[in-house]
Amino acid sequence: MAWKPLPEVVEFEIENPKPKEVVLNPKKTAVVVVDMQKTQLSRERAHNVIEGNERLLEKAREAGAKVLYVQSLRQPESPDFTLFKMPLHLQPGTWDVEIMDELAPQPGDPIIQKWSNDVWAWYGIEAALEKEGITSGDWTVIVTGVNAAACAEAASLGFSNRFYHTLVPLDCQVAEIDGETRIFALYSEPEYSNRMGFTLSSMVNFQETVEESAPELLIAPTI
Repeated sequence: MAWKPLPEVVEFEIENPKPKEVVLNPKKTAVVVVDMQKTQLSRERAHNVIEGNERLLEKAREAGAKVLYVQSLRQPESPDFTLFKMPLHLQPGTWDVEIMDELAPQPGDPIIQKWSNDVWAWYGIEAALEKEGITSGDWTVIVTGVNAAACAEAASLGFSNRFYHTLVPLDCQVAEIDGETRIFALYSEPEYSNRMGFTLSSMVNFQETVEESAPELLIAPTI
């Protein structure tokens, strides 16, 4: 059969995901905070998820779960500027790239620097995960931050595609509404929903006695 082009307009309805309460073993859980940097403070929706991130980080630290940060930077010679002619931004050493004060890393928290939207394009994340003993299959990774349709998306899909149980707390990861809806619908597709789920910071609970052999306790089905 011959290929047919897509119609110019496709209209459909998307049901946004419903968050589920989860019980996680803190010894096998990591929170990864993506790009919650001061440059985002002027963006209302990014500002609105600070509280959820604070709540989640407090719970995770108290329970003894690991916390890692992803920091987005660009060198002046980045293709973003030299090839794609974007204005200079996210320059190392500037106020813009600092982690928000409310979510500041604590001593010992790894900070993984990335030089494009995709943290998995750089070796730093794999080195940090190996050093922290965070392995696929038996670890749950909670991905927070911005942008849910760009950098946080790349991080979330990267963990999922490498067979980590991946959780998205809806009050901690944000984009514009249409971007969130589009990306979260992708995560709810059968190809991803068996290892990705949605929750809220208030619905994340930690319990060391969770059986590691019972992944259904780690991520509730999303559909």
